[in-house]
Amino acid sequence: MPPSDEGTELRLVSSIRYKLASVSGNEKLLSEALQLQLTSLLEKAGSQHKAVRDDTFKAFVSVKTFLRPAGVVLPVAALLEQYKRTTSPIVKQLDLALVKEGMPRLGQAQRRNLLPVVLRGLSKDTTSAGAPGMFNIFLRLLLEMEMPGRGSKDDVALREAVGLAESSDAKYVASWLGKLFLLRHDVALAETEKLGALLENEPIGLSVDDIAFLRNKAEDTWRPSHPSSLSLPECKLKAISFLASGAFNDDERFLPAICAAGSPDSRISSVAEDVLKRATIDLESEAIVESLFVAHDKLPAAHRTRILRLLTKSAAACSPKQQVVDAVKKDFSLTTRENAPVAGLEAVRLHKALLAFLSWVGRNSSEAKSGGTQMGADLVTELKNFVFSLGWPIPSPGANQSQFQYEQELRGNAYEIIGTLARVSRLDYKAKVTLLKWLFDSLVSDPSDVVVHMESALSSMMSVFKAAESDQHRDLEVLLLGYMTTPVWENSRTARHVAVRFAINCLPFNNIKARWISMLALAAGSSERRDVLEEGQRGLDPWWATKLHPEETLQLPDWAELSRYLFDRATHQVEEHEMAVDQTSNYALYPNDRLGAFPVAIRFVKRMFFLTALAQQDFEMDWETKLDTQLQNDSTARRRVKEYAEKVDPAPLLILLNAAFDGLRDHPDVGAEDCITCLADILPYSPADSIVSVLSTRTDELLSLMGSNNQIVRQMLSKTYGVLAPWADSTPSYNKRLADLLSSTDEPPAALSAQHQCSLTALASYLSRALLYGRLDPSEAADLIRYTYGRAVIGLKGSDAGIRNAAMDSLSQLWTAGIGWPTSEEDFTSMIGLLASLAAQGNEKAISALGRLAIPSFGPSWQGGEAAASKVLDKLLGLSENKRTEVHFAIGEAIAAAIARWDSESVQLSVDITPAGHGQEVAINLRKRPEQLGATVTKLIQDCKATKPSLIKASGIWLFCIIQFCSGLSDIQSRLRDCQVAFMRLLTARDELVQETASRGLSLVYEKGDEALKGDLVRDLVASFTGAKTQLKVDDDTELFDAGALPTGEGKSVTSYKDIINLANEVGDQSLIYKFMALATNAATWTARSAFGRFGLSNILSDAELDPKIYPKLYRYRFDPNQNVRRSMEDIWKAVVKDQTVTVDVYFDAIMDDLLKSILDGREWRVREASCAAIADLIYGKPYPKYEKYYVDIWRVALKVLDDQKGSVRAAALKLCMGLSKTLVTQLQENNSSSSAQAMIAQVLPFLLSDKGVENSVQEVKFLAIRTILDVVKDGGDALKPFIATIVVHFLGLLSTVEPDQVNYYYQRVSEEDREDLDKLRSTVATRSPIFECVVNCLRFTDETVMSELAPRLITTIKSAIGMQTKVGCSEVLSTLALRHSIFLSAYNASFVKTLYTQILDRNNEVSKAYAKSAAYLLRSALPETRDGYTARLVDLYFAAEDDTRRQKVGDAVLAIAKVSPDAFTDLETRLLPFAYFSKHDTDDYVSEVFGAAWNQHAGGDHTVKRYVSEITALITKGLETSKWALQHGAAFTIASVITAMGSTTLQQGQFSESAIQQVWPVLDKALALKTFKGKEKLILTYPVFVRNSRKFWDADATTAAYTKKIAVREAKRNNDEYRPYAFEALAGYAAAREDLDMYDEVVALVSDHLNAEDKAHKLAEVERKTIEAALKAVMTAYNRPRALSSPTSVLGDIATTLENAKPATSTAKDVLFANAATLLDEVAQSGSPSSADESVLATRWFRILLQEESGVVLESQRTARAKALLAFAGAWKKGIFGAADAQAPLHEETQQKITQIKAVERSLDVQKLLDQVSQSLKGR
Repeated sequence: MPPSDEGTELRLVSSIRYKLASVSGNEKLLSEALQLQLTSLLEKAGSQHKAVRDDTFKAFVSVKTFLRPAGVVLPVAALLEQYKRTTSPIVKQLDLALVKEGMPRLGQAQRRNLLPVVLRGLSKDTTSAGAPGMFNIFLRLLLEMEMPGRGSKDDVALREAVGLAESSDAKYVASWLGKLFLLRHDVALAETEKLGALLENEPIGLSVDDIAFLRNKAEDTWRPSHPSSLSLPECKLKAISFLASGAFNDDERFLPAICAAGSPDSRISSVAEDVLKRATIDLESEAIVESLFVAHDKLPAAHRTRILRLLTKSAAACSPKQQVVDAVKKDFSLTTRENAPVAGLEAVRLHKALLAFLSWVGRNSSEAKSGGTQMGADLVTELKNFVFSLGWPIPSPGANQSQFQYEQELRGNAYEIIGTLARVSRLDYKAKVTLLKWLFDSLVSDPSDVVVHMESALSSMMSVFKAAESDQHRDLEVLLLGYMTTPVWENSRTARHVAVRFAINCLPFNNIKARWISMLALAAGSSERRDVLEEGQRGLDPWWATKLHPEETLQLPDWAELSRYLFDRATHQVEEHEMAVDQTSNYALYPNDRLGAFPVAIRFVKRMFFLTALAQQDFEMDWETKLDTQLQNDSTARRRVKEYAEKVDPAPLLILLNAAFDGLRDHPDVGAEDCITCLADILPYSPADSIVSVLSTRTDELLSLMGSNNQIVRQMLSKTYGVLAPWADSTPSYNKRLADLLSSTDEPPAALSAQHQCSLTALASYLSRALLYGRLDPSEAADLIRYTYGRAVIGLKGSDAGIRNAAMDSLSQLWTAGIGWPTSEEDFTSMIGLLASLAAQGNEKAISALGRLAIPSFGPSWQGGEAAASKVLDKLLGLSENKRTEVHFAIGEAIAAAIARWDSESVQLSVDITPAGHGQEVAINLRKRPEQLGATVTKLIQDCKATKPSLIKASGIWLFCIIQFCSGLSDIQSRLRDCQVAFMRLLTARDELVQETASRGLSLVYEKGDEALKGDLVRDLVASFTGAKTQLKVDDDTELFDAGALPTGEGKSVTSYKDIINLANEVGDQSLIYKFMALATNAATWTARSAFGRFGLSNILSDAELDPKIYPKLYRYRFDPNQNVRRSMEDIWKAVVKDQTVTVDVYFDAIMDDLLKSILDGREWRVREASCAAIADLIYGKPYPKYEKYYVDIWRVALKVLDDQKGSVRAAALKLCMGLSKTLVTQLQENNSSSSAQAMIAQVLPFLLSDKGVENSVQEVKFLAIRTILDVVKDGGDALKPFIATIVVHFLGLLSTVEPDQVNYYYQRVSEEDREDLDKLRSTVATRSPIFECVVNCLRFTDETVMSELAPRLITTIKSAIGMQTKVGCSEVLSTLALRHSIFLSAYNASFVKTLYTQILDRNNEVSKAYAKSAAYLLRSALPETRDGYTARLVDLYFAAEDDTRRQKVGDAVLAIAKVSPDAFTDLETRLLPFAYFSKHDTDDYVSEVFGAAWNQHAGGDHTVKRYVSEITALITKGLETSKWALQHGAAFTIASVITAMGSTTLQQGQFSESAIQQVWPVLDKALALKTFKGKEKLILTYPVFVRNSRKFWDADATTAAYTKKIAVREAKRNNDEYRPYAFEALAGYAAAREDLDMYDEVVALVSDHLNAEDKAHKLAEVERKTIEAALKAVMTAYNRPRALSSPTSVLGDIATTLENAKPATSTAKDVLFANAATLLDEVAQSGSPSSADESVLATRWFRILLQEESGVVLESQRTARAKALLAFAGAWKKGIFGAADAQAPLHEETQQKITQIKAVERSLDVQKLLDQVSQSLKGR
């Protein structure tokens, strides 16, 4: 820039100064000159020449002088442009000063135009001197700004319009607006030097510099009392509206909106919350997360809470670990340190948000997978400190109960989050153990009710301790054992449950200490908590261990190590918490309180021994039962166990077995069953030399338990005795003891019965096992054998059932060993008789003994063993009538034992030891009996052909048992084909048990047979499966139907062939026989098929070559209605079809063709039903192209059988339709734009929307169609567009039709009030229902094409809708369209709004409100003419309303606009605000309430009334001109309110404006002229207000003045008792306001009749009393004020005279008298002139007036008022109003004396104080 000429610049400055001075007297010319010259002048203030700058400054001072007139307008826009342009600080300062002065002088439109000038480039102004000023200017302009409707075109263009096109400017403004929201009122007004201390206490998000900026470096910027200050609340409110507009994008306003969301002003926070909800911010952005953390560190607690909630939604927020830790520390420091700045509810909110964020971090962060700082450890430490701050382990008491509950909730969450964080953190081992111990201590010691959270934290910690980390097990074992054994003290809780869970989850299954912990959990038995017991059982369950750690190979605990650890005999150390008492057990681990763990340990070690021996790896849930079954029934398993026992180290096994003996000896009452069972189970497998012989020395210890009441104990004891006694040296003495006990009595008493039983079975056990061991010679022990047999026979004949059973067990053992048989045929016959009689009763022991009776080789004196065996078999085969299934299996086992003897597996498995020595000869000699074997099998096969049900059942089971136990014999192998045929015949039996037996028998035959036999069996099965009919062979007793299937009445039914013949003969129709037999044949066919697959036949077919044609039928049979058939076919399908997917794909077409044919051609309903179900299953999950060609046919056949006569078929068809729907939805989910999806939709939707779908009369079909459409719409996408209009219209109608009839029934019978409540519920249900959700989902795809079709149909639906729910739904659709699709709605907006003209008047309140709300939404984007038309319509409807209901509807519509579309309301406020103000004075309460709400929503102040006086008075005029009383009265109330509002906005001595007076007076006059009505008093009371504030109106015109007086007098003369008191009051007020007129005498004349009425106070009505009071007040206040100032004594005299003549009134209205007397005397004392004359008489009169009827002043309030009046009197007297007080000594003495007397009798201290003040005032005269 070239250097300027100083002289030229000086001349320019001088010239401009002269020009401005020459026009300074003319505001207009001066304004024009300033527009041209001012900026040029100010520019020279930045000149490089000092002289120029000095002259310019002088000129500036002169200009400031010229600007004093308010009419001078400054070129503000040019000054702002110059400010932006110049670089001179001086020029900028001068520009700013003039801009601030000039802005108020501009019109509103001009000021609004300045906003773009201010904002454009605002971010570039970084000077500390100018930037705050410019932002202050921006705030002032922002208050003038009109915000466009959100989403409107103006809103979209707002960013450019206001000058924020540059993103830097927008970010700058948004940033400072955010800081503005943080500026608290106390901070804004605080002194600068105190700001530092204020900010140190609590972060507010602002620095001292920020506050100085926002205050424009002036403390008075926000001070309300300062003339040029700004209103902080209004600025914030406008700022949030500006921030929410289109001027900013989401990124720019995100953080400022957070600042606003924390505002305590709900008007601001609600908008900010809405902005945040609508914002599309990527919370996974690192920049966003970083900005949130930065803001979190600075902002107050309320804002931090919201930021934490946002961070809780971001996974990226878990990454900056150090920032997370710092944020947590800072937040806790705000609330937990001493003198914490944040407390109470705010602290609770912050803690909740913080803990939620930490929980989020714990769920979404894993330090194990990422590096960085150890965030988890720091966070855990902070949370522990937080818990400590709340009190640990005992919580500190809260300030109140509510706070304590909050703290308890936070405490629990903190515990839980600690566990969550520990799970994902990289804690070192020591830290993990320390934390775990602290959590356990908390669980034990923390008495608060947060145990669930602590257990959850400990559960989370389980994943921290890995079961595979064996090097870390030691500390964990010690810790857990400590909490398992620690006793529970008072005010503590047990941690046993969690400790056991830790042991199970964190220690491997082979860990011995972990298993010991589980045993401890079971030690207390039933007295322990159930959860502890369950965990203890799981800890000892290997199956559960495989489920807990499926990824690891299960390692069983070493049973040997278990034995050594669990049964260590080391000395027990007494703990500090234990008492030194005698211990029952000799083992250290089992003190008395843990003795219950001993049998658990015995049982577990035994099972581990067996599992190890069997090398068991795969476990199932019932593994224990299967293990026992395997050892009992599997000879291979037994051999493996024996081999293992022989090669294993005997030492640990001896430890275990000795421990079992010790348990029996030391504490037989605890665990005796487990101990003896352990001995009985293991000893038979143990080697004799190293185990059995060693333990045989303890055989005598068994005898002490013979009297046990536990039968299992006795049985196991006998078994154990039988194993040990043959190896013991003292066995003869033991046997003698047993024999002596048996010999003591034949019929022992009940107390000795147990010993007797055990002695007998023990002897038999010894004899049989000793013989098989080879340790006993039968000839040498013949006496003992005969003795034992004899005692058994005696017991068998006895009456004691227990001894009898023991005898049969004993005999079975003896006979199995081939000894102890009857000595003669007579004995044999007797024995058979005894056993057979018991067997006939179903005694299984007798049956087993009977079978064993045929095993021995009988004596030579008999005719032969075969004959004896035949007798036994005859008895057994004669038991077919027994109905108990288990008995038949026992019989079958007995038959197998009788005919095969030791060749039968049942006999072999009943012997638990391996024969040795001459014991092997027993097994060799007692082999099968070939003759009986063949004959028995032949008989059973023949009996399977019988027709007698019981014989068929028994024969099938017995034949099955023989094959099961004797299949290895050649005799059986040769008869397998015959057995197969017999079993095939049994498949048709109706008894399921027979079917099962036949099926299992066939499977067994198949398993045992050769290849030829297997082929024959497969052919038979397939023929039976595919055959058409089954041939029946019947006789009279053949059972053809189940009982009750064909009832004939009287509780009877047709079941057998004989029943059919009898029924046919009875009816006389022999054809019934053939019909019933056809039914029976068909039932037999399906019964045979039902047997397939159920019991193992599927295994036979699985290896066969099948015809492919079988697959379609087999596939359909899988869905047969018969459960048995369905289950069987499913099993066969799984067995035959190796790969179901491949098979179905290969035969898909064949299967589908068969099903489509069967569903229509099937003559049986079961075929149609099965076909429907099969089609549904076949297409489920298949891609559409797979069945595309069948799709139409499937729908066709499904619909055809949808109305089948059989209900179950209809249900299956309905299910098929649902399956079709699901496949359609699946297709849409995969690709809703594919041609397949579109084709499916095009075929399905028209059907579903037809009368066969949603309009169907059948409810099931209707709801199916609805559900299908709901699913289709969710995923239909753009493919739905052609159907959207139809779906929306149909579903809107459905909203009403799907409502249950019960609701409508109830609705018609309730009261009107209840109906309204019910309507609310019905509308809520309708709009929240899935049906309406479907409508909303359809609207998501709205575009121009859809809208063009939807709009006319929707309008038609709105007009024709009848149901309330449909109407509400239509309104919600309009609202949704207006909110989400306003772009496509513009062409139809006017039509929709016009349609709603009548709908908003619907007689149902919920409907009218809903439509009103919709109309309000539509107005958001409506054109101005549409808005005008709608609101004009509302106004017309209001004034044309014939009743209150119509006006209520209009009120709802206006309130909806105010709430829903505030921007539209603002645009229409010229009409709507006056209308709302007028209508809020309606006589109907509801109308008044809703219009009042609308008024308060958008105005709420008297200044607004003053602003719209002309519009309001126009409405008042319209209301007064109607013929409707309600509107006239409302208009009167409105004008009264207008006057009151105007009066409140006028200063004390101010006057109404002329224009306002001219507008108000005509309507006021007209309203006052109305006849008296209820509430008119509101109007008349405002009349004096109007007169007082409109002096210029009546003062200049005598006629008007006289007319106003006439009105006041007229109203006072109205003959209405209710109205008269208010008219008197208004008259007095009018007289007081007319200072130019003294109306006192007139007023007294008007009210005198009411002043001088007779004293009937006790009889006066309330209205009369009010009239007297008003009259008395009138005469005391209607005096002329100027006269009272100039001559107070004359006024007082007149009033005194009136009062003296109105004694009835003064006695009635004492309160009014005293109150107005005090006011009057105070006024004359303050404003009146002292009297020079002696007015002592007047003073005396007033004194006596105040004290008249002293006895009648009873109430304290009256006495108080009198004392105040006397105090005012004393003040007036002291002031000299009554003349010189010093010259009135007598009066003074009288008053003092009277006051003293009154005080002496006064009871109230307050009144006494007032009287003292009166006395003091009188003394100081």
